[in-house]
Amino acid sequence: MMRHVTPGAPIRRLDVAIAVVLSLLGLALMVMNVIGPDIEANVFAIPAFLVVTAPLLWCRAAPLLALAALLAAFLVHALLFPHLVRCGVMFAAMYLLVFMAASREDLRTSLIALGLGFVTVFAVSQTDFFLDIGIVPAFSAVALVLWGIGRVVHSRARMAETLRARTHELRDARDERARLEVKTDRVRLSAELDELLQRRLAELGRMADRGAPAGDAATATSTLVEIERAGRRTLEDMRAIVGVLRADDTGAPTAPAPTLTHLEALVMRARGEHARLEVQGSPRALPAGVELSAYRVVEHLLDALQEAPDVEVRVRFGDDALELAVSGPSRRRLDAAAVERARERLRLHRGTLDATLLEGRAVAVATLPLSAV
Repeated sequence: MMRHVTPGAPIRRLDVAIAVVLSLLGLALMVMNVIGPDIEANVFAIPAFLVVTAPLLWCRAAPLLALAALLAAFLVHALLFPHLVRCGVMFAAMYLLVFMAASREDLRTSLIALGLGFVTVFAVSQTDFFLDIGIVPAFSAVALVLWGIGRVVHSRARMAETLRARTHELRDARDERARLEVKTDRVRLSAELDELLQRRLAELGRMADRGAPAGDAATATSTLVEIERAGRRTLEDMRAIVGVLRADDTGAPTAPAPTLTHLEALVMRARGEHARLEVQGSPRALPAGVELSAYRVVEHLLDALQEAPDVEVRVRFGDDALELAVSGPSRRRLDAAAVERARERLRLHRGTLDATLLEGRAVAVATLPLSAV
């Protein structure tokens, strides 16, 4: 359905331009009436005519009301200043408003505007100095033609509005179809995830059942390492599939969880080329939860140093514990919030954290027990 402009709609620059142009023409016409030798006109008819053309400001916002106001103001002006020439401006203004009403309003409103146009033609013919009633059919016919053109414009506008609405409906239907296809893909991926999980768990079970001969520690260690690697691979595959199943706007990460092997990249990214990472003891693969917590602890402790340069990170693999030490220059205490986040991570594994500030250098030492793992 076509959207109609209400009287409360704002007046635009084009409306002002139309009103100004016709007002200037009207003033010029009134000046010619005053100075002309054949017409006796009062000089006050010149500024008073601005009241007649003022309704043109609403020629698009409310054409029917503007036409009614134009006719009323004209009748008052004709009563106060009779036998003047006003037809040039009055017919132009009336034709404009009839066309606007026909092109922007519904049929009933546009027919009322056409009727007011006929009344305006009759009123001008009876009050204009040079006109008589004989001009009514010709000028009324012009109004009728302009009204018909306006109705064609109105019909085209409604057709365009309908096409836009249909386009929106088709776009919504296309989007809904795409959502259904996405849901279908999610169901398929869920089935694949279930199949993958069952297959991988069966493989892990067969590895565990195979075991190793009694007293063969090397084979047992190799089997455990193989199980651990297969478990990691399973978790990464599951994480990738679950990441696809997540909504696009969740922002949840889908990359594999960081481990101790990513510490060097973390330190270099956080503190640049002046940072140092030292690994002591016998490096080995630890359970995924322990490695993730160790990585996060170092990350939080680096944040606690508040952009301090010359940072040292030391990782020591002990028999029963993993020790993480982060140190760097600092003129004030470590960031309490970052230290507390590190403590919360350590509590998950019954670890400890000792943070001190000695001689302008902050040192934080975290311990993760491995015996309970």
